[in-house]
Amino acid sequence: MALPALRPLRLLRLVTLLRVLHRFGGNALRGRVLTYVLGAAALLIYAGALAVLDVEENAPGSNLTTFGDAIWWALTTITTVGYGDHYPVTVLGRCVAAGLMIGGVAVLGVVTASVASWMVETVAEETQAELDAAEAPVQQELQRLTAQVLHLAALLEGRMSKDDGRIREE
Repeated sequence: MALPALRPLRLLRLVTLLRVLHRFGGNALRGRVLTYVLGAAALLIYAGALAVLDVEENAPGSNLTTFGDAIWWALTTITTVGYGDHYPVTVLGRCVAAGLMIGGVAVLGVVTASVASWMVETVAEETQAELDAAEAPVQQELQRLTAQVLHLAALLEGRMSKDDGRIREE
């Protein structure tokens, strides 16, 4: 009797999978975030499909009666496509759908932010490299002019009178 109630605990195996994905995701923060988001999306789809199937399977008028239908419904719901071919008819099933929709928007937001962050970083690096290349001649000219001013100042100091601060005529 207790075994069917403990079946959702099998999802804890995904923790091991997340550890493996973490190793392969590398140390880059963006890679880890993307790995976790994709893992969370897969877990959300699976859990949402199981939850809606549990609620809708025996409900009168339900069109979510098989696991395949539930997975299809969860995929279309989390991606905010929602074809309308499968939908929950119970209040609890609709609550699961609302949670899945919110989760789908959050997952889409994180993926979009990661891609945008990567693009901004790439453009910033290229722009900085171009600025550095364009700035190099200016820096060289500035160093040359600074050296020239220091040289002229040293020449002027040698010709200055120490007592009254006037330039000596030679």
